[in-house]
Amino acid sequence: MNDQQAIIDNRPPFDPSSICAVLFDAYGTVLDYGAPHFRAAIATIISNQGIDVDFEGFHRSWLDAYSPSGVWGEGGPSRIHPYPDEPLNGQLPRWHSQWEIWRRQFSSAFKEHQVEGSPSQAANFLREELSYAKPFDDAQKSIRTLRREGYVVGLLSNADDDFLQTALCAAELEFSVVLSSESLRAYKPHRSVFITACATISTPPHQTLYVGDSPIADIGGAHNAGLRTVWVSRRRTDSDTDNIRKSSISLKNNQERLALSTEDMMTRLPNPDLTVHSLSEVADLLSFSGVDG
Repeated sequence: MNDQQAIIDNRPPFDPSSICAVLFDAYGTVLDYGAPHFRAAIATIISNQGIDVDFEGFHRSWLDAYSPSGVWGEGGPSRIHPYPDEPLNGQLPRWHSQWEIWRRQFSSAFKEHQVEGSPSQAANFLREELSYAKPFDDAQKSIRTLRREGYVVGLLSNADDDFLQTALCAAELEFSVVLSSESLRAYKPHRSVFITACATISTPPHQTLYVGDSPIADIGGAHNAGLRTVWVSRRRTDSDTDNIRKSSISLKNNQERLALSTEDMMTRLPNPDLTVHSLSEVADLLSFSGVDG
């Protein structure tokens, strides 16, 4: 554990009344697109490209290729090593887009399973999907409430500007500032991303609340940079799950393995200051507390 981590771990108890600004993650937090949607999209990609392959095996390969395809390569965060120092505090590597990460993931998975496919077409499909991601039902009201209460409200996302801005515009979500990994040329969980975001909204990290669904990129990264954190762990209904399982390829397997590895991963990451199941809980808490000063 480095000195900065020790300082952050010894922070005073979370006081909602000290918060002046709220930064949100995008996908999985305010926009309803997460792991189950990616599974369904990958199944559709396989079907559309006429690829005969075991879906579960291919999906695992695609997931495992995420860190190696990212800007940190094999040194990036993973379920086994969720909190490595280099992606948190090290020198920023050369940037490449989220689209390029997807393309590399598909290229790796196609090669591993010895099947012919188009990585670029697959990445294009995901870009289109994320361009039309819908907001969660509580997103618009919660953001409006926080803005009305006087909070600076922004968005910070690991995303390319093209699909992110399209989705935010369609969702009619209003933020004081929108920052992406493309605009910053850097990815969460690196501390520079969060420090730059706080500087952009002129609010110190300890008075900024970061709200996100990713234990690594959102909670781990924001905590490391000195922000206070809220982990959004949404409860998905059976009907919601059914709606995103439209592919003929089964998406039922492997859920227990993924749940267990997520639980194990969480034990090796900083605890969030607060865990909620909806954005309305965040809005209610801060509305009650009010902007300090």
